[in-house]
Amino acid sequence: MHITSPNTTGTGESPFDSAAESVAAYSAHADDYAAHHAPKMADQAERFAGSLPVPSLILDAGCGPGRDLARFTAHGHSARGVDLNPEFVAMANAHAPTSQCDLREVGSRFPAGTFDGIWACSSLVHLRESETVDVLGQFAGLLRPGGKLYACLKSAGRTGWLDEPDGRRWYTVWDAETFADAIAGAGFEVDHVDQGAFVEVWATRSLIGGPRPTTPHAS
Repeated sequence: MHITSPNTTGTGESPFDSAAESVAAYSAHADDYAAHHAPKMADQAERFAGSLPVPSLILDAGCGPGRDLARFTAHGHSARGVDLNPEFVAMANAHAPTSQCDLREVGSRFPAGTFDGIWACSSLVHLRESETVDVLGQFAGLLRPGGKLYACLKSAGRTGWLDEPDGRRWYTVWDAETFADAIAGAGFEVDHVDQGAFVEVWATRSLIGGPRPTTPHAS
């Protein structure tokens, strides 16, 4: 695997949309991706589902082929999915209503306060830092006060293009504290932070207009 950095074509042409190109790379191996990742994140999904009263309305933001949509509906919740990749949208619709959507525009797709929970599992990894901060603010707008957020992204390696066996993708790597601060700044109370190769943040939509000071517990 090889990482490169600038968001340019290398020919002097204008930069392209690194997030869109990264998501498109999943199309060629969508079935293999679904099979490979099917067993993952079961404990986290169960924990998130259990943090909400049944039934709650959960947005799986960047749902991929729909693995966690199936888990949430099996738990008794109502789930909705959005993903930018059309192959994944078609697969996810077998589990719950799913529409094609760029997460950078997700706030315009649903009325404010629609959801009780938002699950963003590795779906922000291809966005630039400023884009992620903006999307977190959109998530806050879509959640009711007291609603729950789970978000995880890469905290190991370095930011740049990564050539993987199934495609070339851009990844933005975050420091755990910086990501938790960004979530708090978007209008959430950070409940818990789990650190590893991915930083996982569990948060609650603030009951007031802005974030409250928090000291997240890391483990």
